[in-house]
Amino acid sequence: MGIQSGRQPLPVVVSEAVRVRAGEEVAPAIEALFRPSLALAVCAEAVAGRSGLGGLPRLPEGTAWPVSAAGVPMQLLARLDCAELAAAFAGQGEWPLPASGLLLFFHDDGFADAASGPPPGEVDGRAGCRVLHVSADAPERPLPPGREAVPPSPVTARPALSAPSYQDEELERLLPGDFLAAMDLSWDFSELMPAPRMRVLGWCDSGTERPAGRRPLLQLESGGAAAAWGEAVNLSFWITEEDLRAGRFDRVTRAYEVG
Repeated sequence: MGIQSGRQPLPVVVSEAVRVRAGEEVAPAIEALFRPSLALAVCAEAVAGRSGLGGLPRLPEGTAWPVSAAGVPMQLLARLDCAELAAAFAGQGEWPLPASGLLLFFHDDGFADAASGPPPGEVDGRAGCRVLHVSADAPERPLPPGREAVPPSPVTARPALSAPSYQDEELERLLPGDFLAAMDLSWDFSELMPAPRMRVLGWCDSGTERPAGRRPLLQLESGGAAAAWGEAVNLSFWITEEDLRAGRFDRVTRAYEVG
């Protein structure tokens, strides 16, 4: 599954910052941590493909609309066309997601799972979200009674390298005992490589508590999608490396940060 191609080079100014903060010996290992990703941005209908935020999902016959722990139909946040994303990813290495079909990202906008589970940002169950991989030709499903749709917005994707932060243990391990250097590097990365408001894959761009053993699949800022999340300022979907390699999405979990 996927596309084979070369890796996007690290900007020279970023490489220089790594060497200044961490030294020549450690720099190559830090540079190897950078991950390929896709930055998403809302676009005009004229240049739109099949990927977008909100709207209505395409669900195969017999596939139920996902519901929350309270039995309420979940909110569709994003519908991403895998073929479009794979084409945009070309030049960044092997495409790790399916080559075709749609990925549908649902979540419980009532945050019912947080009432009896872990605190915000540490939700580790699947009650808070569902990610479905479906055929791009599946019929469009109307809204369940009482469920309002997020206003549809088409999106485009572009390649974007993603940097680790001081909150990621992979970077901390390379700078043992020098937490300030890790923080300074994170600041450099954010200044030299500003994070997009929406990202597929890569590292976590926010202060969200990282679910153990998982990496971001999709990240959205609250202003990126026309959806109300109360005090939550961002929302992210997380997947294990094993499930990412296997194309398995039934164990994806959700995390969010309260501002």
